[in-house]
Amino acid sequence: MSKKSKKNTDNRSSRVDWVLVERVLSSELIRSVYLYGPPGIGKSYCAYYKGRIGQGVYACTLTEETPAAELRGCWFPSGDGFVWHNGPIACAMLEGARVVLNELSHASDDVLAFLFPIIESPETARITLPTNETISPAPGFSVIVTDNLPPDDLPPALQDRFETVLEVTEPHPEAVERLSPDLRKLALRSFALENDRRVSLRGWLMLERLRPEFGLEDSCLVVFGAERGSQIHDALHFQLRGEEA
Repeated sequence: MSKKSKKNTDNRSSRVDWVLVERVLSSELIRSVYLYGPPGIGKSYCAYYKGRIGQGVYACTLTEETPAAELRGCWFPSGDGFVWHNGPIACAMLEGARVVLNELSHASDDVLAFLFPIIESPETARITLPTNETISPAPGFSVIVTDNLPPDDLPPALQDRFETVLEVTEPHPEAVERLSPDLRKLALRSFALENDRRVSLRGWLMLERLRPEFGLEDSCLVVFGAERGSQIHDALHFQLRGEEA
């Protein structure tokens, strides 16, 4: 195991819960966080709404086609000329706000290279815009990455810039509380299954939303498909009959 891999392994807590995640997001000492875990458990929700968000939150979901210019800013036509508009990262740096980057593992090399001087220590982080203006992060600026994958495949130097790497595997309790008791009980049981059999929290919340209009059976079919929906419907039906007995 390389020294870098050893560092990343040591930097991940095996007992991370959402209380700790929210403490990290609230800390004024931490300005770069890599938060990863299974899909649909509330990572983006927590990054958007918890911790130091008083200066605002800018959010970007990255793909292989996302150019760095989309994050930095670009020139827009205006009359006979062009006007510069800052992108979300430039705005967050100037305002001391939070920027949330979803799916960094899908980002292009262009975006990864752009992030190097941004996820730096406060003393050295800065970028020069095409306007020739050089900007440094205002106090409060932070970068929160949410992903399904650990940062192992990122360039080592970029991995090293994240001050905290946290893995969460359980759904956020506030989201679970939005489920009615019968769905909540089955959802909690499903979260303990292997990854390929788990039902994401998004699926349960959508089922909760559709059930009053479509009924339980059709909602399961619409959200989960024929085979999986039938299994979930039967499990819920069996659970309800057991509680009534």
